[in-house]
Amino acid sequence: MTESYQSLNEHLTESSTILLLAPSDGSPDDPACIDLLTREPPSETNVLSVTLSASPSDRLSIWRRESGEELPARTVIFDGRRGETEGGLSDSEAETASERGSTSVRRFPDHADLHDIGLAIAEQLGAWRDTDEVTVMCLHSLTTLFASYDADRVISLIASLNDLCDTRDVVAHHHVDSGELDAETVTTLRPLYDAILEYTPEVGWIPTEREEAAPAPSFGSTTPPPGGRAKTDPDRPETVPMRYSFDTLLDLLSSPRRRTLLYYLKNRSEDEIPIDELVEDVRDIERSLPVRDSSPREKVRTELRHTHLPKLRDVGIVRYDTGSETVHYTVNQGLESYLDYVETVELG
Repeated sequence: MTESYQSLNEHLTESSTILLLAPSDGSPDDPACIDLLTREPPSETNVLSVTLSASPSDRLSIWRRESGEELPARTVIFDGRRGETEGGLSDSEAETASERGSTSVRRFPDHADLHDIGLAIAEQLGAWRDTDEVTVMCLHSLTTLFASYDADRVISLIASLNDLCDTRDVVAHHHVDSGELDAETVTTLRPLYDAILEYTPEVGWIPTEREEAAPAPSFGSTTPPPGGRAKTDPDRPETVPMRYSFDTLLDLLSSPRRRTLLYYLKNRSEDEIPIDELVEDVRDIERSLPVRDSSPREKVRTELRHTHLPKLRDVGIVRYDTGSETVHYTVNQGLESYLDYVETVELG
């Protein structure tokens, strides 16, 4: 095996969760996957492969084609294909795998839902927690999940898995065929990851590592101003990592109406809001504030639909379903801690 496994990883040194955007029927997706699974030499790696469309045999053959015959120290392949009973490792593959490392294929429970999938992954990552090897994970693919389950539930699973990988030092990547998902869904996914690897035929792979993957801007989880207490203060609150750069936050908060919208969203217990209800509640808040100008209902509706909600959607704070006319808000503790402070300063 050559040292070429560092080719993509050298661009993603601070990232533990990576979104791989590439056509699933093209060749670039496979070598990129193996690159990300071999951040360390195979003998020093545990690999968890979750396959929802291809067979375990197919995934193992990709490994061999792209990286050679050296298998990881431990490999578990979860076969999540619906309605499939065949396609595991052949006898010869199983024998070869047992000679070169520990490899097993497992299936999710019959009629498994997203909870079962997440639990099985979490249990396997936990089983490897105290091993000497690094653990890496591949989920192939999110495209299949979105085709099989409710989008909100898939996004919730992704966020939970990414949080788990962050806390357990697992390097994970998830495959997405961007041509199979709508642009709004892809936009919602981007902020959930430390880095994006996106393939374009014109220039090849474009790696984008989120700014927060380096030392991140962070803000206290209560309303005192960011950095307002000395680090030596024993009562200083824990800091909450931000998903967004400081410049992005300033841009989001530059509009008074958008600030009102964000204040309202963070204080709601439900994450799904009909647009008509959102318009009325934002107007009610503005009418109660002497520092805000009251506007006609249609003007507020137009600004929310065409200016403020698209801007929040582009950075992954909301999803706006134009068909059902509903807004889905994604909870972000770091953003909300900063909003608490700004709201206190502005409104008292």
